Amino acid sequence: MEKEYNKNLIKRAFTALAIITPIIFITFLQNFLFFFLVTSLVCALAYYEWLSNKFRHPIFWGFNLIFGYFWLLINLIVGEILFSSTITSPLSVYSIFLIVIFNTAIFDTFAYVTGSNIGRRYITPNISPNKTWEGLFGGLMGAAAFGLLIINIFDFSPLLILIFILGGALAFIGDLLISFQKRENNIKDTGSSLPGHGGILDRLDSHLLATPIILILMILVI
Repeated sequence: MEKEYNKNLIKRAFTALAIITPIIFITFLQNFLFFFLVTSLVCALAYYEWLSNKFRHPIFWGFNLIFGYFWLLINLIVGEILFSSTITSPLSVYSIFLIVIFNTAIFDTFAYVTGSNIGRRYITPNISPNKTWEGLFGGLMGAAAFGLLIINIFDFSPLLILIFILGGALAFIGDLLISFQKRENNIKDTGSSLPGHGGILDRLDSHLLATPIILILMILVI
């Protein structure tokens, strides 16, 4: 069991590195067209998995969540700030986006590691049997620690810690929403394109609700 856990953890780590590489590239490239194309491709693949798995409400839930909310808002926020020059932060909007993505990834990682090792009390066993209160708490503490690190590096407002904790909570809810769909259709993953993580939608689920809201709040606070 421990050997399988370590193997899966390593696989997840390598896949996470492969996922984060284009996001880091976007940050350094700072080209809105490239940002737009990458987010459009990722969302299109996620929506394809929603359709191919025959999840319920493909328009009302699927399309509106992925495109009408996530895709539309992050592109509007990034584009508006870039072309209106309204941000006074020492960080570019791409760097802020990267930090928001990292926060969700850190929440997911801490929740997974904590839940896998000491998780005992299940939150929603009928929807997502592996999610525990211990894992959720570990994930939120990971997000809080990341927030503390960021405010110390950039001298931002301590409110950022609360925002990052909120980001972790929203990531959990987004994950739970997709888990409900998978449970209803009796599948483990939405796809197999990301070893250790499943499909694109499996990886995007935590970011769907969290990213637009936390991106806006972070810009307002810093």
